[in-house]
Amino acid sequence: MTARRNGAVARRLEQLFEISKLFASFDNADQPLDAVLAIISRTLPLRSAILVETDETISRMIFWPSEGQGASEMAEVRARAETAYDYLVDPAGPHPEQLGGTRLPLQELQPLENRFIAIPLVVFHRKIFGVLQLEAARALDKGDLLFVNAITNQLAVALDRDSARKLDVRRRMLAEAGRVEAEDAGARFQKLATENAALYAQATEAVRVREHILEIVSHDLRNPLATIAFSTALLSRDKALSERLSEAVARIARAADRMQRLTDDLLDHAGLATGKLAMKFHLEDPAGVVRETATSFDKAAEQRGIVITAGLGPDLPELSFDRGRLLQVLSNLAGNAVKLATSGGHIMLRAKVQGPDMLFSVTDDGPGISAEDVLHLFERYWRGGEAQYKGQGLGLGIAQGIVEAHGGRIWVESTLGQGATFFFTIPLSRH
Repeated sequence: MTARRNGAVARRLEQLFEISKLFASFDNADQPLDAVLAIISRTLPLRSAILVETDETISRMIFWPSEGQGASEMAEVRARAETAYDYLVDPAGPHPEQLGGTRLPLQELQPLENRFIAIPLVVFHRKIFGVLQLEAARALDKGDLLFVNAITNQLAVALDRDSARKLDVRRRMLAEAGRVEAEDAGARFQKLATENAALYAQATEAVRVREHILEIVSHDLRNPLATIAFSTALLSRDKALSERLSEAVARIARAADRMQRLTDDLLDHAGLATGKLAMKFHLEDPAGVVRETATSFDKAAEQRGIVITAGLGPDLPELSFDRGRLLQVLSNLAGNAVKLATSGGHIMLRAKVQGPDMLFSVTDDGPGISAEDVLHLFERYWRGGEAQYKGQGLGLGIAQGIVEAHGGRIWVESTLGQGATFFFTIPLSRH
């Protein structure tokens, strides 16, 4: 049983790899869909497949029936896909319909429930823009859902990238048409039109490059990372793996986790640079956030022989802040302190009311920070010459952006060789 399950997992991982190569090798996202469905059919007995998609200019439905599937059966399947699409995306419904380029293999239908999967198409920066519905000849289990979800993530990225490419082509055509029209208006405005066109092209290229980099980070890295995490999670549950393989799987999982944290940092940095960092303010308990941060580092501190504690002022009031973002700031400061502290050291997380603000602090008795380094500490991508751990120099800059987005400020007080204390404030009331 274990060997058969391992074989099934391995086959699906191979198929995910094949599908990733297909999507990466085509300029037009429509081209590899038939081949992708053929790959899925090796593992999942598909009766039909339907893709319903909407972009800025067109809505469409593409359907792939299996051999021998009648028109009335397919009409029922299409109606089910339209219902899912109406619920998730657009009540107006899709149009027009088109038949896919190949027929799926003939499948004998088993009289079982749970034969349909309808998964929304969505990527990081867009709302839901479509649905992929698959119908199988047998009941679908959790493993099928995870497998299809991983494929749908890659399909969504490919379709979104294709949509962005088409939009970029349209914009370039419009810009060129505008330039020609300006030249035809007369020699009097020719120089100004040319300069404006050049400036527009430079600005467009800068935006395109920036968005392309963000697209790579948020799409092309996030989805392969999700596939790696999914695969290592499956393998880590396998009791039959040798000790050597288990250690290798654990190393892969840790590396994927580090890559995910770096990806999140890059996206946060981009959000701060463009003023689009997502914030959700609610009335929250600041003491709970401090305790949760201290608890989350208990194990890491214990492994290094460090004591980490929380010191809280009496009767701390609730205040309005983004809980996840505040945890991000405290975790960054506490994580840095744990990395720098020596065995036998002590880290203290505090929160208290001070005037119109809630004052948070993280204190360590580590090596401290030089006066020269303090001047640059919150600059993004900057790292001191004596930094004792690996990193990209993004964390403190992002922490500063988050605190300032709350209306507060962040600073550090330190003497070289005598530890450091990082302070930040959050106003007790938001104006």
